[in-house]
Amino acid sequence: MSEADRYRLKPVADARAREERVKRADLAAAAGGARASQAQVDAALQRVDEARARLATARTAQRTLAATGTTSTMLARAEQFIVRARRDLDEAIDAHTRAEASHRGQLVAVDAARGRLARARADKEVIERHFARWRTERKRLSERRED
Repeated sequence: MSEADRYRLKPVADARAREERVKRADLAAAAGGARASQAQVDAALQRVDEARARLATARTAQRTLAATGTTSTMLARAEQFIVRARRDLDEAIDAHTRAEASHRGQLVAVDAARGRLARARADKEVIERHFARWRTERKRLSERRED
């Protein structure tokens, strides 16, 4: 094959194909991160639900103690437990809020990675179309030479 028969943009085509593979891997990594952050959000939500249930149980227990008549020490301990349960609930809600914010950031990263992959695929497509036109032209030229 002579120098004129070689496709000049072959190195560019190879680079575009590599770039597409890299961008596809970046998207896969971002999607994996999004799945992991969604799992963290779900776990944080579970902790919030558990903390709410503990608080409701503590309030019910305090009302029961007050209704049945108990010592002031037991009522004070029940109140302390409720305060601790509220604090745990607030911490769980805060952790859930942070996990949701992190997940939203990860979703933004996935969208950005999709955009970069789409751009890489479009760049690759341009070179592939050019290569197809070049092959067609080479074929026509060789057919004209044979005639």
